[in-house]
Amino acid sequence: MKEAVTVSQLNRYIKELINDDYILKNVYVRGEISNLRESKGNYYFVLKDESSSIQCIVFTMYSGIEVDVKELKDGSEVIVDGKVAVYERGGSYAIYVSKVTNVGLGDYFVKLEALKKKLLELGMFDKLYKKAIPKYSMNIGVVTAEKGAAIKDIYKTIKDRNPYANVILYPSLVQGDLAYQSIIDGIMTLDKMNLDVLIIGRGGGSIEDLYCYNDERLAYAIFNAKTPIISAVGHEINDSISDLVADMRVATPTAAGEAATFSYSEFQNDIENYTMKLNDVIDDKIVNLANRLENIKHKLDILAPKSKVKNYNEKITDCKKKIKYLINKKLSDTKLALSHYADILDTSSVLEKLSKGLLYTTDKNNKKISSVKQVKKDDIINARLVDGSIKSKVIAIEYSTLGV
Repeated sequence: MKEAVTVSQLNRYIKELINDDYILKNVYVRGEISNLRESKGNYYFVLKDESSSIQCIVFTMYSGIEVDVKELKDGSEVIVDGKVAVYERGGSYAIYVSKVTNVGLGDYFVKLEALKKKLLELGMFDKLYKKAIPKYSMNIGVVTAEKGAAIKDIYKTIKDRNPYANVILYPSLVQGDLAYQSIIDGIMTLDKMNLDVLIIGRGGGSIEDLYCYNDERLAYAIFNAKTPIISAVGHEINDSISDLVADMRVATPTAAGEAATFSYSEFQNDIENYTMKLNDVIDDKIVNLANRLENIKHKLDILAPKSKVKNYNEKITDCKKKIKYLINKKLSDTKLALSHYADILDTSSVLEKLSKGLLYTTDKNNKKISSVKQVKKDDIINARLVDGSIKSKVIAIEYSTLGV
């Protein structure tokens, strides 16, 4: 039986073999950058072709590094210059890059950009077709892996915010060649359940892991769904097709849970605040209506027929009193005047004069004769005394020598 070696011994042996290999000390490798990331000033990415991939590392603090990190982009086709070395502790190997020559966009990214342009021209990214996410969603569908971190984050976030919300999971594949169809099946199934909102996505990953979310067939499934859809693919560097077509795009599953539901405690506070405001409005309205009612009653009291009749009766009574007073005053004044005139008449009345033997003489037409010049000889005249009258014929006219 062979003697066993330790893992460290094996990794050290492999490291020495690779480090001693002349070709591996200086390699030129062409491929497409994928899953680029930065950590503590160093850059890590995958260099891939159609059937294979290799890890690459750029240690920017090392001398002799001719890499413009600004030119490093996912999807770029490049030629890297460096050496292959083994990371002994992890038992992994990578190209330690000293130089990068940019050749152009990789085939996958060329196709992806062409698809984005096509869907853009069809209007599938247009805000005009984006459905609003309901503010008070209670029934929420999720299309993601059944045992992944994404569903745990979504479920926890939703239940923390609203313990009464219903979460319906359609377990799907989230990477691989068949994942796009699994996600489409999930969308079509949940879309028939009359839910408030759907969430699709996963908890991030490499560009290769997210291929299924850039599938044209999935784009049409999202666009044609009746239920509003939130895309939470979890890749902030590049928008996936599902992000662009969905009604809302968020960066993480947790953010999707927050966007899909409402805080029940905040909702309760809002209800209490609205209730207080509504009560204040109702109270103010009641006070205003009560004041208006009092004003109307006051006006009715003034303008009502009964009130008017009462006022008119009071005015008539006052007028009667004034008329009676004026009549009585007029009668009193008239009596005084008549008494005064009677006294005057008593002293100068015709009767008194007649009683003293004076005559009241008129012609035949009963016209008073006050002068002898008014008659002539043979005229008939009447002479009135206190106890009768005498009809006479003028025989002669004599003029007084005293004059008048």
